[in-house]
Amino acid sequence: MSGIADTITAEVIHNRLARIGHEGGLVLQRCAVSPTVVEAKDLGFNVSDAEGRTIVYSTWMPRHGTTLSYMLASCRETFAGDIRPGDMYMVNDPHAGALHSLDVAVIAPVFAEGVLAGWVGNAIHHIDIGAMSPGRAPLATDAHQEGITIRGLKLVREGVIDPQVFALFSDNVRMPRHQDMDLRAQISANHSAAEKLRALIGKYGLDAYRAACATSLDLAERAARERIAALPDGHYAYRETLDYDREYALVATLDVRGGALRFDLTGTDPQSATFVNSAAPCTVANMHNILACQLFPDLEVNEGTFRAVDITLPPGTVLSAEFPAPCSGASTLAGWKAQQLVLGLLTQAVLGSPQEFRAQAQWGWAFTEASWSGRDARGRWFSMKGDSTMHGGGARRHTDGIDVANIAGSTNTALPSVESYELRYPVLYLSRGLVPDSEGAGEFRGGLAGEWSRCLFGVAECDELTFYIGRDHGAAGAAGGLPGRPASVEVKRGTDVAALLRDHVPDFDELAGETELLPQQPRSLAGRLGAADVLRVRGMGGGGFGPPGARERDAVLGDVAEGLVSPERAARVYGVE
Repeated sequence: MSGIADTITAEVIHNRLARIGHEGGLVLQRCAVSPTVVEAKDLGFNVSDAEGRTIVYSTWMPRHGTTLSYMLASCRETFAGDIRPGDMYMVNDPHAGALHSLDVAVIAPVFAEGVLAGWVGNAIHHIDIGAMSPGRAPLATDAHQEGITIRGLKLVREGVIDPQVFALFSDNVRMPRHQDMDLRAQISANHSAAEKLRALIGKYGLDAYRAACATSLDLAERAARERIAALPDGHYAYRETLDYDREYALVATLDVRGGALRFDLTGTDPQSATFVNSAAPCTVANMHNILACQLFPDLEVNEGTFRAVDITLPPGTVLSAEFPAPCSGASTLAGWKAQQLVLGLLTQAVLGSPQEFRAQAQWGWAFTEASWSGRDARGRWFSMKGDSTMHGGGARRHTDGIDVANIAGSTNTALPSVESYELRYPVLYLSRGLVPDSEGAGEFRGGLAGEWSRCLFGVAECDELTFYIGRDHGAAGAAGGLPGRPASVEVKRGTDVAALLRDHVPDFDELAGETELLPQQPRSLAGRLGAADVLRVRGMGGGGFGPPGARERDAVLGDVAEGLVSPERAARVYGVE
């Protein structure tokens, strides 16, 4: 009977730990001020045991679950012998675990009954980190140009914020009026979670808590191995292309055998002189992310899950760049392509098996960043990006892809509202919506991409810095499905937008002026944008699954009736008139 009682207690404790991790993210959202955190939910929150093993893997953006594990390990090594109640540490070094330098983590030890009992930690995307250009640094040629790098600093000492460390951060970022509040929100979220963790341990006792942590890890590993064992044994290979300043080849193989997955990324191109690189932790985190979403979506995922996964990642490649190679674009460039490698390999592994329902085409993976910065009408410096990930979801074995999703592994993120941007920044959105005919055609079609257009409002000009990937390659289809429409960033300069706005909100195509397709790599550190210039950004459609000719006629006609697919495309691609 005691064994059953212990098992029930362990489950109760684990469920409460999971809730503490989720509540920590909620506190972070409600205390922060930047749209990236508050509305887009670009954050992660972990709960770990005293040894630093992740018990609660981020329920927000899953890949932060792995990067926070790396950064916690770095903190434990850096501050060994100097870990005290009330301390908190700040990290953003990609080689210490951050997805890229803009993802700042705040990590806290939790003491109970006089001993170190566990850890809580969170990471959010900060809009700036003091690089050579606002936000990411697309023209960087080494890591020193990508802003302040923190391998580990004690931000809070025994419950008190260190003013010098806080000032070091605040003095090196371009929008401290927002970012100071976001950093304080990270501290507050840890305080909230740590208090709840101590209360949980006080209720059940330290021994029961430790046993529950061990049980959670073991059960997660067992469930993962059982799921993998349901896949047919085999060897699979996949190749991806990353387009930016040139095309980079990314390759991977997968061996499924004995309840384990073994990935090998040998053969990927050497690291780049541009910022597209990914440090090894970012690559591993993105690979774990897809496994969590595609293979283990219904399982409890924590560090035990990934005991069943082995990744060979030779150093010095685009997916395992070594310092001082630049990698501020890693999170959304090479890192996202690592997701596509896993997605393609797993889909091969499940096709023709009882697990085939897990097969899916590629999701849109482009990244389209349009950074505008300058002085607003009140003379305050501003920097804004916009919606960089309005992509279609990949079609699955038995269903269409999601329209205007994010990348495949960002399960809980969202788009900030247009009104939120317009409230904070001197801009006006002319449109935001679906791109008809952007789907990857198939028996089940990929999701449609989204698009937006905007201009300045209330100011005469600003600096602009635009870069993107995904112009030359779309999201691949599967099992005979076609690729989704690639991404694009276009501008019309010197338009009549001000005159047209007196009567209505104009469409991009009706504006006067020639449409210019912008290059993927920026020409200079900062171009200029005037009040009469209008930018349009289009995301990438999701890949289709199965041959387009097999799509049900009524499904095609339904898409035509809703304006998602044109009659011409229906006839030409699907054979439906």
